[in-house]
Amino acid sequence: MLFWEELDPLTAAVQQAIDADNGFNSEHIFYKIIKHSLKSLQKSNQFEWPLEIIQFFSSLEAHGGQKVCNLLRGPGKVDKQYDENKPMMSLNIPLPTKTTRQRRKQPSVKSNGVIGKNLETFMNLCQATPPIVTSTQVRVVPICLARDAMAIKPSGDLDLSSNLIVGLAKPIDLQFVKDNPYPEPDIIRENLYTEAGAIIASTLDNKASLHIAHDFLLHRTSGDDVYNTVSNTVKIAQCCLDCFKRTNCQSVTVTDLTCKTEECQICLDIEAVCDRCSESYDTIYPQLRPCLQCLATNTQCKKLAVLGLSMDCESNNAHAMRIISSSHDNSEVPHMALVNCLPDAVHAGKKLYRASANWWLFIGGYRVNNCMIRSLRQFERSLGDNLRQAVGDKPLRNRDRMDYGSILQGTDKEISRVLSESPHYPSVTMTVLPDPFFSSKTQGILKSISDICLGKKVLLVSYLNAICC
Repeated sequence: MLFWEELDPLTAAVQQAIDADNGFNSEHIFYKIIKHSLKSLQKSNQFEWPLEIIQFFSSLEAHGGQKVCNLLRGPGKVDKQYDENKPMMSLNIPLPTKTTRQRRKQPSVKSNGVIGKNLETFMNLCQATPPIVTSTQVRVVPICLARDAMAIKPSGDLDLSSNLIVGLAKPIDLQFVKDNPYPEPDIIRENLYTEAGAIIASTLDNKASLHIAHDFLLHRTSGDDVYNTVSNTVKIAQCCLDCFKRTNCQSVTVTDLTCKTEECQICLDIEAVCDRCSESYDTIYPQLRPCLQCLATNTQCKKLAVLGLSMDCESNNAHAMRIISSSHDNSEVPHMALVNCLPDAVHAGKKLYRASANWWLFIGGYRVNNCMIRSLRQFERSLGDNLRQAVGDKPLRNRDRMDYGSILQGTDKEISRVLSESPHYPSVTMTVLPDPFFSSKTQGILKSISDICLGKKVLLVSYLNAICC
């Protein structure tokens, strides 16, 4: 039996903190760090860091960076004087190494497709949403899809959880190395992902929303590729819930779809239920019909119906939306018959607002620009005071191109009210061309402007002996 006087002061302090009942117990993160940090120093092949500690340390790395982790942990085996018998001589706090954290990370998404577990979760959430069609045979909940993408740095990274190189369309494996012992740079460049896209599903009442699919784009991605991705996502999203639970979801994404629904081309051509289908169905659209499996077992088929698709009007997306709209006329793709394309309002507002910050837009017979409001804010009379209270200078500068909040502030109705009610509505003198377009030393910039002619919709600038518009 050991007495308090015989214990190490650290051991006694830990035991006293536990006995004090102040919240420090075996479930506390500090208790777990002390316990497993000391266990990691023991030479045992059975030791494994708990996931909770790895996630805690990974959060420190995400917020503070690798330098913070290095400072907390110490050099470790990197130290030239590292001694396996005395590891604490080169460690500050024994914490999981970078290799351990990377191996315990969630597996990376390696290919395009629908995330099976996410879609199944979203289907279960939608069961609490009012359906658009309900009967003893089928229950259909309407949803809308939104797609957007962002540029990423093209690179191939090693995913230690699967020991695969991710970031390329082609797998970089042993067979690729054998086929291309000295690969040309173009082979790698053409297969690097340049954009990472996401498809979000939302119910029409906006009570449930979840990321259900991903779309990685190459430099050579065309509008047809975008359409194929969207079409495949819509087809899988409209699968029956019971059939989807039996679907093979290897490598995170859905690889094999087992749900089958009868698609009658006669019904779509005559836009009415034919005599043969009238015995089992009361609609011409396959996404509103029960699947064959549920129909055979006489169970209610629970499905989703995609009614809307929202994307920005980038050239590839616009081409894909035109294909979807044209498919409604000839009924070539039955599962896309109810999908309505909706240009993303946020991107449309950003595009127009950015243009008004850089160029003179012709609206209502007048040339307008955000810099006019900035000049009026500097007015010394009551108009300037009221405008400074209505809007700040940051939204009018529009330096953050991704900030949609500046659009809402710069187009607020309060600005129009102040301008219309002001008794001192001054005239504003502005430079038509921004200074960088003629004062820069860059080659090709307009120089020596001699005259400017403002037409109704055309701006003519005369410089040197040439005219540009």
